[in-house]
Amino acid sequence: MELVTALEPFVRRATDDLVRAVALTTQFGERTVLDGVDVAIRRGEVFVIMGPSGCGKTTLLRHLCGLQQPTLGSVTVGGHDVYGAPPDLLHHIRLRTGLSFQGGALLGNLTVLENVALPLRENTDLPDAVIVETARMKLDMVGMLHASALLPSSLSGGMRKRAAIARAIALDPDIVYFDEPSAGLDPITAAEVDNVITKLNKVFGITMVVVTHDLPSARGIADRILVLLDGKVAAMGACETVWNHPDPRLRDFIERRLRAEEGRGMDVLAHLEV
Repeated sequence: MELVTALEPFVRRATDDLVRAVALTTQFGERTVLDGVDVAIRRGEVFVIMGPSGCGKTTLLRHLCGLQQPTLGSVTVGGHDVYGAPPDLLHHIRLRTGLSFQGGALLGNLTVLENVALPLRENTDLPDAVIVETARMKLDMVGMLHASALLPSSLSGGMRKRAAIARAIALDPDIVYFDEPSAGLDPITAAEVDNVITKLNKVFGITMVVVTHDLPSARGIADRILVLLDGKVAAMGACETVWNHPDPRLRDFIERRLRAEEGRGMDVLAHLEV
């Protein structure tokens, strides 16, 4: 199979939005996690999903990328119904989708280069030399070529995140989903990861969907932000629209997160001074 898969009609289909979710509702027993959520993600944008712990951010991400069917509602990618698609089409949609998990999820017994090469080995018939060179190119894009021979256990948190991003873009996806890319990182390292996301978006036009609790990161990378509160969309729009939203619950969430981020930044500065 060629690196550009047989899903070419999906890539070129003329739709204003790459991903659309309508009336997503998710229930676990008597608990409603998402309640009638509508989302439209435009081609080529960085779309950030935010909200307090337990608000349904990761659940929404799993629905959007085809990992978990909602209780009610629909998700379409390029105009194709993800949860109504036949197996072959769903497989192709997934090949055009990259995932970067919170902890990186790198395979510990493989080197960084082997981790990035794995999607190419599993999903293409490319010669080994081409696979290796492609994996090296992806690592170079995220500033990790120097670490290609290392095992994940030898990497810092920020390096693991960047290696995971390189693997997520191995098959040249149209969209990449990130679950808390700055979680567990100091502000300086988090900014480095943000720079990688922004560069890949601007240079290659990859649509990025980022779940994060990090307000400075969200404001630095987002074209648009969606905020979930109690399983519902509290606000969605440009950064300034969300930041200045009159909803007191949203104001409280933003102010609490800003105070937390300021405190984390002071801790890092104190550590650097020592």
